[in-house]
Amino acid sequence: LSKTIVYTDHSALKYLLAKQETKPRLIWWILILQDFDVIIRDKKGAENLTADHLSRLENPYQDELENKEIIETFPLETLDMITFCGMSSQQKKKFFKDVKHYFWDDPYLFKIYADHVIRQCVHGQEVVYILTACHNGPTGGRHGANLTDKKVFGSGFYSLTIYRDAHDLVTRCDAYQRQGKISQRDEKPQNAIQVCKLFDV
Repeated sequence: LSKTIVYTDHSALKYLLAKQETKPRLIWWILILQDFDVIIRDKKGAENLTADHLSRLENPYQDELENKEIIETFPLETLDMITFCGMSSQQKKKFFKDVKHYFWDDPYLFKIYADHVIRQCVHGQEVVYILTACHNGPTGGRHGANLTDKKVFGSGFYSLTIYRDAHDLVTRCDAYQRQGKISQRDEKPQNAIQVCKLFDV
């Protein structure tokens, strides 16, 4: 096999193989280059016809870029309109600590709880539909906000605002508000029933 000669205008590449002490990444590249039977020769910029040719090519978009005028006046309403606030290191730590409890299975987002229960995250109008189904459904029974929350969680759903939304739904539910709580008025008397036979003398 014959040696391959590589002509380059990158003179540092020529000295890479001759370096004695260097960083591990460069040593890795040296070992890769030593696998090949190659000679690296330096070619000055003027002698390197390919690079010289590429540098002389005309840019077809040069006129479009150079002839544009710089607009130095801005309307006052656009000044300081966009502000970018990056997250602080504490916010980043909290974000990455919270995000490890979620996973995305397109198009749904799921939350993993400490007891390894996975619930689907819902948002917006979808929360209202689920709460209404759990509160007004045939097995709903028009219970209070806490029991409605438990039914939503038992169905495998999760929302950040589930408690507030359930409370709002229960306060707006006319049938639940009319139902009221069980009072003494609804209780039956606990008197023993006397059994009498007809014509008992």
